[in-house]
Amino acid sequence: MILKNYQIQIKTIFLFLFITISCSSENVPTSETGENHSELSPKFNLTFGHDMPVQSAQHVAALKYSEMVNTKTNGQVQVKVFPNQTLGTDQEMIEMARAGKLDIILPPTAKLSTLVPESQIADLPFFFETRKSIYSFLDGKPGKQLLNLLKPHGLIGATFWESGFKQFTANKEIRSPEEFTGLNIRAMKSKLIMDQFKILGSNPIPIDFHKINQALKDGVVDAQENPLVSIASLKIYEHQSHLILSDHAYLGQVLCFSKINFEKLPEEIRETLIESAIELTPFEREKARSNENQHLKEIRESGTQIITLTSQEKNRFKVALKPLIEMHRHDIGTNIIEMGLQFIEENSEIADHEIIIGLDADLTGGSTRSGLSIKRGLELAANEINQNGGVLGKKIRILSRDHSGISARGIDNIRHFSKTKNLVAVVGGLHSPVALSELEIIHKENILFLVPWAAATPIVDNGYKPNFVFRVSIRDEFAGPVLVKEAFKKGKTKIALLLENTGWGRSNQIAMKDALKAENSEPVIVEWFNWGEKDLTPQLKRIAATKAEIILLVANAPEGKVILKTMNKESIYLPVISHWGITGGNFGKEVNNELSKIPFEFLQTYSFLTSKSTKNTKIVKAYSDLFQINHAREIIAPVGTAHAYDLVFLLAAAIKKAGHLDRTSIRDALENIKYHEGLVKNYKPPFRPNMHDALSSDDLFLAKYDRQGNVIPVSMKNSELIN
Repeated sequence: MILKNYQIQIKTIFLFLFITISCSSENVPTSETGENHSELSPKFNLTFGHDMPVQSAQHVAALKYSEMVNTKTNGQVQVKVFPNQTLGTDQEMIEMARAGKLDIILPPTAKLSTLVPESQIADLPFFFETRKSIYSFLDGKPGKQLLNLLKPHGLIGATFWESGFKQFTANKEIRSPEEFTGLNIRAMKSKLIMDQFKILGSNPIPIDFHKINQALKDGVVDAQENPLVSIASLKIYEHQSHLILSDHAYLGQVLCFSKINFEKLPEEIRETLIESAIELTPFEREKARSNENQHLKEIRESGTQIITLTSQEKNRFKVALKPLIEMHRHDIGTNIIEMGLQFIEENSEIADHEIIIGLDADLTGGSTRSGLSIKRGLELAANEINQNGGVLGKKIRILSRDHSGISARGIDNIRHFSKTKNLVAVVGGLHSPVALSELEIIHKENILFLVPWAAATPIVDNGYKPNFVFRVSIRDEFAGPVLVKEAFKKGKTKIALLLENTGWGRSNQIAMKDALKAENSEPVIVEWFNWGEKDLTPQLKRIAATKAEIILLVANAPEGKVILKTMNKESIYLPVISHWGITGGNFGKEVNNELSKIPFEFLQTYSFLTSKSTKNTKIVKAYSDLFQINHAREIIAPVGTAHAYDLVFLLAAAIKKAGHLDRTSIRDALENIKYHEGLVKNYKPPFRPNMHDALSSDDLFLAKYDRQGNVIPVSMKNSELIN
């Protein structure tokens, strides 16, 4: 008790001292000559608190940081370092820094997740499997984005230091996910980390870092996870019989500053503080890596049994824990997850036995759901094919690259894929303008280009011979007449066209005007808008002034949202029939209120809700297991998934027919598949030498959004929507 009171008193004294000296300055005038001598310059005393022990790489680097900053500023800045939670827990130090009561902190990324959920990406188990891939991610564009997200929360992020990869310890041998069943496990207070152990069938218990040993000693928990530095410094091995080297997740720390205090400092000092932190990052990481060998030696000498998981054992854990990505995709953000996956793929080798299919789509922009839906269709098909032995004895692997709807990025992606080993085909995304811009390099490199979404007629009717583009999607030449036909079926003859000003919009204008002309009619008005427009009031007011009865819309989700919100604001409650581009984003949920007032329907080709086929049932089950949904109505942008799924199987059939991976031979084989029993339809045949579109106007129907923003066929009854 006396010792405990003494520790509290010491901690109180430390707190008093650091608050007293934190960020203090002495404003001494410069000399008459105008020279800035260190003894005449303002002095800044900064306090740096962290939770690691004095022998850790973090503390060694922090002391070196203090020296470096002092030297670079000629003694103008003094940084005093307080290790080992001297000033409080990580959470307490984070709040102190935000309030301006502490200058520099080094919290684990997981502890920042309440402020920046995206920072949890490093905690995803078996996501980053090598230091090279995590360094590339954290030191690149994604890492800079993560650091910038701290600013609104009162922190300035400088760089990422590390404790290293986490390992398991337990009182028994563990080599498989099943061996975690029933264990009580100490976990950091993080929903993602606790969910990780729940998936493994164990019971996670949040316990403060410095209370782990007591919890193990008292039998409150049976196992825990931490980097080797923590396992060694706390001597956790004294209470655990087994160390399982799993490298399952990465524990990084963010060196960050109190925004309040940082912005009070002169600009040159702010620059020195940031630059020094970044400059020392390789040193800290190397120190952390070199320390691990010593930690392992210490643990081994204690008699603790050390188990190193094999690549096959790690893969079993990776497969078991993969649903965690989807459980936390919304929290972490699809944007940062897809960036991470791309970095991982770029840092991984391609095996001789792999067949590569590239995905070139919007994975981080305004139509992210379209790219994600296509990717999921590709993965479902690849998994099924691989489980059945692959193609020609090889496994299909999907590599993804984001173009965010920007043509220049799309062209760069195709150029990158053209140099990729074992590449057979590239699958495109939602944006017709991007696809159109890529046609030249696609045909120059003889790359098979498979289209599961983009609908512009010239993507397929492109004039190239031989033509390397094959599509399972809507074709505007067919979609336009269907939109017009559906308007007439509703008794609406005064039709307004509202179109995006791109090749996709112009392709639809031609198709719809031709369809109207065939009915001895024409649009009452044609209005255009550009990508990124935030105000379409003039266009909609002009449409309303014509007394139009219905709007035929060609838009993607971002502009579609602006249109419906403007219609509601201006009380323009005309019915709308739309092309399907709006389903590529989060449109249904973002305009839920407007959809209750404006009759809104759109084109689709497939619904997982209405098909009764065995194939559909099997795919919904696989989708639910892999992507963590409870009902088929939750399948996002369903046509992207369905079309991509069929395209992979058609490609596999062509590869088998060709007998090798020569892309020209596979192209020829795609034109000569006689029959394929697909998900969307039975193709009889899918393609012909003079027709590379597999779907026709007969495959189109109208759908709408339900109250939860899910895509529902118009033909479904209300009673069916509830179940």
